[in-house]
Amino acid sequence: MNTLITPVILAGGIGTRLWPLSRQAMPKQFLSLLAEQSLLQSTLQRVTGETFQQPIVVCNEAHRFIAQSQAAEVSELTALLLEPAGKNTAPAVALAAHYALQHGITGPLLVMPADHHIANFAPLIDKLSVACELAQQGQLVTFAIDPTEPHTGYGYIKKGPACAPTGCYHVAEFKEKPTLALANHYLQSGEYGWNSGMFLFTAEAYLAELNRFAPKIAECVAKASVFTDDLAFTRPLADALKACPSDSIDYAILERSNNVAVIPVELEWSDVGSFSALSKLAEKDQFANYLASEGVTIDGRNNLLISEAEHSIAALGVSDMAIIHTHDATLVANKSVLDKLPLLLAQLEKTHPDKLLHHQVVFRPWGSYRILVAGSGFKVKKIIVKPGARLSTQRHQHRAEHWVVVSGIADVSIGNKLQTLSADQSCYIAAGHIHSLANTHSEPLMLIEVQTGAILDENDIERFEDAYGRQ
Repeated sequence: MNTLITPVILAGGIGTRLWPLSRQAMPKQFLSLLAEQSLLQSTLQRVTGETFQQPIVVCNEAHRFIAQSQAAEVSELTALLLEPAGKNTAPAVALAAHYALQHGITGPLLVMPADHHIANFAPLIDKLSVACELAQQGQLVTFAIDPTEPHTGYGYIKKGPACAPTGCYHVAEFKEKPTLALANHYLQSGEYGWNSGMFLFTAEAYLAELNRFAPKIAECVAKASVFTDDLAFTRPLADALKACPSDSIDYAILERSNNVAVIPVELEWSDVGSFSALSKLAEKDQFANYLASEGVTIDGRNNLLISEAEHSIAALGVSDMAIIHTHDATLVANKSVLDKLPLLLAQLEKTHPDKLLHHQVVFRPWGSYRILVAGSGFKVKKIIVKPGARLSTQRHQHRAEHWVVVSGIADVSIGNKLQTLSADQSCYIAAGHIHSLANTHSEPLMLIEVQTGAILDENDIERFEDAYGRQ
């Protein structure tokens, strides 16, 4: 295949059905659920090689540092486009399409979600020549997964008449998530495939159909597509996107256009959209238990036990249970009722909304921190500073900080005093003192920060100098 394909990776989802692992501050695409790599990293690695140009990744501005950090470990990017707020897939793809055309990318775009699991990508690679031929004719191509069971959690695509070239079809109909009886009918008929959420088309063809069927979205995104570079990120005009309607590609275009083709493909595929889906994919013991991290069970079958490192879940005489533990929340559920998790989260939002938002690890451009313990008047963090990175020069009005180096070497500035600290050494920063921290060495820096004061809020930061352009 002579035509190079540009992957467009959509990394703006939230993944609420995997709470408490997945939260708004750390959605499932950034989690290592099925391998050491995150779902985003696995997606990026699928689209490396001579068939592909460097990917365009679209993500929420709030996740830019973790997206950039994870992507840098596995792939070079054409661009990391930032959405100020999620507007669903139709506007996100439109931003990528405008960016592509402005940078001379006129060939096919392969649009893929960042949070899906695909065990065998080769069958789709084999279909790309046919898909590119259709795309060059101005067609919008979608890929349908050959179903292996009557799944009620996926949308379906019904094949219409065959079209040239061989192996593709006109789309007869898009179907919403069906009942079990209807899903059985779809499976038996052989006319339907699961809607994979993966598409291939040229930027020009996509924007033409967007103008035709969703002119308000097309207008808003066109106005927003004045891109500026900000360190490793590319920003559209945020204000222009505020008025943009939120809609998916399917609803905005594909279900209304007569210019859509579908290519069936045999993939071992899952959207990893729930703990039930995760349980099916994960390796299990002889009693069908999935014991991630440090799970232990006796006299139990078909359990899903997941905990963060260094926390053990011990289950005795229970079966068909999902027990998911994180640092600040634990989910205990019978696996048969996991589809009701959104109802539980709606109740939790009324009483503890912060549990849906925050995650134990917070990523910054210089590294990350994790809150180990917090109480009235104190907070303890573990801070990791990447090699060559530095925190902003700042001060706090309401808190003091005590830094203890665990490993690595810290270059610390407090007022006019410069000092270098190594393992087991520490320093104290009083409230109101201007200070900075840097790791100018080749190894990561780990330190423990103990905060004390009346207000221990991240808003109590007054920055004077920042290498990452933050205010």
